[in-house]
Amino acid sequence: LYNLTAAGIGHIDIYDHDTVDLSNLNRQILYQTQDIGKSKALTSAHKLSLLNPEIAIDGYPVMIDRSNIESLLSPYEIIVEGGDSPAGRNLINEFCLERNINFVHASAQFSYGYVFSVLPKRRTACFCCFFPTDYTREVSTGPVPVNTLSTSVAGALGAAEVMKYFLGYEENMLFNQRLCFSSLLLSSDFITENQPRRADCPVCSKIYN
Repeated sequence: LYNLTAAGIGHIDIYDHDTVDLSNLNRQILYQTQDIGKSKALTSAHKLSLLNPEIAIDGYPVMIDRSNIESLLSPYEIIVEGGDSPAGRNLINEFCLERNINFVHASAQFSYGYVFSVLPKRRTACFCCFFPTDYTREVSTGPVPVNTLSTSVAGALGAAEVMKYFLGYEENMLFNQRLCFSSLLLSSDFITENQPRRADCPVCSKIYN
């Protein structure tokens, strides 16, 4: 969000039903101790507006689910998904495929992470192609340790995907592949893993066809 705001992306909406917790502060550096207990979406929008008051930024303390996703997300040109719920990730994947909306997925755990993009109009590999056994899982495996290095790098890589899109470099986006980084405290390796679209994918094979 910092990167996209500083870059001047003209309209950013933030959806997050959660509130700031002390345990967030080691990795979600947009927040401070004085924000504990406040809405993440509203707090983010306020702080980012101070960084760049010339763009439109709004926060919505709302949980996106099947009952509201159509009304909330239909207008957007590109969506960045960074939640921690497998059900939420798969919901965003299906919705974007059905509506031909590009989306970026960025994730970090422990000291590693990855990013990739899904471009429905190009019929690229979807989220389920990357995680074929995960698309029906509703419950998260629970919290895992993560630090500011991995979340910052994953977030910057996700922002880079959005910048590529708006600057006309869609061809250079990370589709049909994901960029992974290992422990930044040990090897600092970056690896590109190819993932072609699966013909037997239980999600995109039905929607694309």
